[in-house]
Amino acid sequence: MRLPSLIHLIQAVQAIARCERVVVLGSASLLARFPELGETGQPLELSYDADLLVEPSDEELAKVLHEAVGEGSFFEERNGYHADILRPEIVETLPAGWNGRLVPLVQVEHAQGLDAYDLAILKLQVGRAKDLDLCRHLLATHRISGGILQTRLRATSMEERLVVSTHANLKAVLDAAVNGD
Repeated sequence: MRLPSLIHLIQAVQAIARCERVVVLGSASLLARFPELGETGQPLELSYDADLLVEPSDEELAKVLHEAVGEGSFFEERNGYHADILRPEIVETLPAGWNGRLVPLVQVEHAQGLDAYDLAILKLQVGRAKDLDLCRHLLATHRISGGILQTRLRATSMEERLVVSTHANLKAVLDAAVNGD
């Protein structure tokens, strides 16, 4: 996804929802700080969705937004990208302090993206190949630091089942970034 597409999508959501704030929580959140990641040859080039948290929101508004700009909508058919509207409960899965580290999307009022480190922690927890590839890219291109990522991860409370796999994913990503894999 390119930054102009993300801006267009957020503006469409804001026009419908008349909300106080939109927070980009998925990979597209990186565009707030690193807009070049959506350009040709970059990791977000082939991403066609943005995970958006609309505040305030309820189930009815989420359904309206999904129909208007979500997957399978006329908006997606016309523009080639869509929004995944997240439910407010998603914030319970985010690293402590995430809200204070949001990055303003300066081109759009009342829109922010998740900090790159907080996103990386989520990607490490999920552990899909594409998520780990994105983390490796962020480390290898020095957009995030391995030391800071390790510190933030240690400060993140997780369910016991996630601790081992997340730390194993971090080790693999750090090793690959150092070795240029």
